[in-house]
Amino acid sequence: MRVLAVLFRLLGIAGLIALSGLIWLKFDTVSNQQTAFLSEVIDDAYIVLQSEKEAQWKDVSEKKRAFNDVFESNQPLPEGTENPLALALEELSMSEDKVYRNQEYSDILSDKSKEYGPGSLYWDAESKIWRISDGYKLESTIGFGDPFSDETKYPFADTKQEDGTITKGVSRQQRLRTVIGMFYKDRHDRYKEVSNLREMILARDEELRKFQNLLAVEKAGKEKAEDELADAEIRIEGLNQDLEKITGEKVAFEEAATEEKRVLNDQISELNNNINNLKETHNAEIIALADEHKRTLESKQKEITKADADGYKRGIEEMLAKQQGGEVADAGVSEEVNPFMIKKNDSLPPAINDLDMFSVSQKKQISELGAPSTISRVDSESGMMLLPFGVERGVSQGTVFTVWKDKREAARIRVQSSRDGFLLAYILPRFGEPQNLRPGDSVYIIPEEEQNL
Repeated sequence: MRVLAVLFRLLGIAGLIALSGLIWLKFDTVSNQQTAFLSEVIDDAYIVLQSEKEAQWKDVSEKKRAFNDVFESNQPLPEGTENPLALALEELSMSEDKVYRNQEYSDILSDKSKEYGPGSLYWDAESKIWRISDGYKLESTIGFGDPFSDETKYPFADTKQEDGTITKGVSRQQRLRTVIGMFYKDRHDRYKEVSNLREMILARDEELRKFQNLLAVEKAGKEKAEDELADAEIRIEGLNQDLEKITGEKVAFEEAATEEKRVLNDQISELNNNINNLKETHNAEIIALADEHKRTLESKQKEITKADADGYKRGIEEMLAKQQGGEVADAGVSEEVNPFMIKKNDSLPPAINDLDMFSVSQKKQISELGAPSTISRVDSESGMMLLPFGVERGVSQGTVFTVWKDKREAARIRVQSSRDGFLLAYILPRFGEPQNLRPGDSVYIIPEEEQNL
């Protein structure tokens, strides 16, 4: 009995030792699996991150800083000058390509951004590493969803079903590899998106610089116009002073002329009085002369009558003398001429339906119904507005539009310059509330006639 008891004890001790060894072996295997998995994931992560390329990453950082500095400076460029932002972007892209476009990075990214499904990995106990199962083809990850979220289909460990079939499990190591692969792929996609965004920023920056140059030209023109207006105001002020002087001289001249006219009127009145007096005197003299003429005529009549009598007497005497044979002493007869002869002289927010709105939006030319638009830029300091249409819609310089926003008249503008794809306009004063307009606002513009302003 004692021997049997000792034997049982020895068998119990041996079983315990065997169970302890089995547990230790299992623990050692799990420990090796975890260590190998973590080491592999860590090594892969550093390769994907290109952590050993310190010089390249330093160069990328410097190029990023240079790109940001050029972008933030936003200095206006003269026409024809090469854009420094384009040069900074080109250098930054070349520096990043050295990191993201080398063969080692491309291979590890393609190899590690995979979906590790059921049965994709097995543990090689001899080499103590995880290997991809023979004949299993890894697929690339898609999206960010968990492809193994349904545990009935994808348990964490191999599961035996009621019908005896084995459902392959997806261990946490496989799931973690899949998630990390998603991050690797997303990181690469984000890099490509950032590169595309930089290209878009460059394109928009070039357009904005064109508008900056145009705005600078318009601003210089406005300043020149303001200087000319100031000079014109000075000249007008001088002309006003000259006009006041001339007006004063004119008033003085009119007063002097009025006084002179008054004096002349007095003189004319005096002359009229003198004329009337002269007429009276003349009439009196004429009457006196007529009376004298009458008396003279009567006297002459008497003399003529007396002369006729004397002549008749002499004729008789001459006839008697001839009859008696004598001579006439004085044969000459003096005749008197009558110089007095009396001579007579005979002698005083448009309503638009959806159909009209669609119609005006499709028209190439802006009609009297107007058109919808958005505000690209508005500068309250300079009083200018930029709209995203121009000569292609029939807009010319000098055209006046009323800008409607939220069914209210917000402003009135006059087109300063019109090009393909945009127009620049002055905001007219004393109309609407242009201070409430902002870039990106949806507005409706209606052309106005000059006589309606």
